[in-house]
Amino acid sequence: MKISRVISHFFPNRCEACDCEIEVDAVLCSECGKLIKGPIMAPFELAHIDRAYSYWSYDTPLREMIHAYKFGDRPKMAGLFSKMLLEMFLAFGGGVDTVVPVPTTAEAFRKRGFDTNHLILKKLSGDLDVKIEDVLVATGKRSPQSRLKLADRHGNVEGKFRVKRELSTGKIILFDDVVTTGATVGQCARVLREKGVKEITLFSIAKAKK
Repeated sequence: MKISRVISHFFPNRCEACDCEIEVDAVLCSECGKLIKGPIMAPFELAHIDRAYSYWSYDTPLREMIHAYKFGDRPKMAGLFSKMLLEMFLAFGGGVDTVVPVPTTAEAFRKRGFDTNHLILKKLSGDLDVKIEDVLVATGKRSPQSRLKLADRHGNVEGKFRVKRELSTGKIILFDDVVTTGATVGQCARVLREKGVKEITLFSIAKAKK
């Protein structure tokens, strides 16, 4: 008997969305997987950003996947999200090869043991020639955006990001895993523009519905 079968017998793997039993190395069942049909071709508007694209909506089952990745100690799922991001680069990248991740806070890094956005980009770099520029720094104390009401999120991130060095180009892709109000990415884009970045396209794995 294969080791994977032994593991699945004693520790069954379950779909992150519907909780049905699935293969050991899977994340979603086949039916839930079919619900994600990105990338979404239409861009959306955000402050300080020229164009913004999301792979899919922040809804079941993608919401549960991201939650498991960020809060359920599932760093290996970064490879799944990098495949989605690869599709976005091929569809909307327009020859831009420099990507700037929205940084995690020091507290979140200590809890998870990894930077969620940077890990996705590191996996992406194995399939696509991209330059990752970690120039953004999260400063000061702030509450996790996911715990705040929508009306409080802009004030929570205002003045909480800085650029630690000059970028090598004035045309970049800004990346964050989830966009809700756009407060975080908007503040990141604003400080990047203050450092001379002329063109900013945002890519996100998921976007919350308004």
